[in-house]
Amino acid sequence: MAETGSPGSARHWADIGEAGFIAGMRLMFWIYRYIGAWAFTLVLQPVVLFYFLFHGEARRASREYLQQLHCFSGGSTPAPGPLASYRHLLAFSRSTVDKLGVWARPDLLQSVHFPKRHLLQAQLDSGRGAVLLGAHLGNLEICRSLSRGNPGLKLNILVHTRHADRFNHLLRDLALDAELELVEVSELSPATALRLSACVERGEFLVILADRVPVNSRGRCQRLPFLGRPAPFPEGPFILAGLLKCPVYTVFCTRTESGYDIDCQRLAERVHLPRKQRSEALRKYMASYVSTLENKARSAPLQWFNFYRFWDQSP
Repeated sequence: MAETGSPGSARHWADIGEAGFIAGMRLMFWIYRYIGAWAFTLVLQPVVLFYFLFHGEARRASREYLQQLHCFSGGSTPAPGPLASYRHLLAFSRSTVDKLGVWARPDLLQSVHFPKRHLLQAQLDSGRGAVLLGAHLGNLEICRSLSRGNPGLKLNILVHTRHADRFNHLLRDLALDAELELVEVSELSPATALRLSACVERGEFLVILADRVPVNSRGRCQRLPFLGRPAPFPEGPFILAGLLKCPVYTVFCTRTESGYDIDCQRLAERVHLPRKQRSEALRKYMASYVSTLENKARSAPLQWFNFYRFWDQSP
């Protein structure tokens, strides 16, 4: 989550620690699996309350996002009241433990609604891989776990920082990610590009969360309107897709009252980046992604989990 910071500061997301939640994940996983959801819910409440009371930066960032979303949606999403940020943090904590719970309880996959499954199945049957663009919205872990039930589906999760790596190491320690491979891409070297190209040629999927600018790529981003205000988004995922010359899809998984809903849409059959209009072409693809992200945030307002000053971060 976030550490307490002054109102005037806007740190990069990679400078904000998440150790508090990760440290207790093993215990929560054990409670989730062996005692039950009721005990987990009981334990969760004081943890979330602590963050709500003592982590002012996360609280302010949450309120800023909810207020921005409320204005952008024309009032169709609730105006953030005094406890809105608490409910936002509670939704994040539930999603975080669900990342483990979906592996602890495979029966959760029975409540997944995936109306456009045929898009990824057709791509899989073609024998060539693709890039899947997600975000820190909802619970993409559900999509990861689908690889468990489909031996032909191989997901390569691209990670940038110690935060994502820390959580994925936890999955590895618990022997929960046998169907996955983590690929460190803090720097896109020629060797990394060749490795990813080989994955696509083998029919594997590359999963990238495209709503955060990596710490070593702060200058390689573009500011696009997001919920009515310009915000920085990374160029890297779209440049990579152009290099790989493969189809690109957006994939989001949000929690609903009846389970989980997976939304998959094709962003592009191939990302074309002509040399003379490279920046403009990039912006077109990125704007399409951001528009989809806006629609998902509007439909699931409490499930966008970037608890830092998203619009004010300095590239």
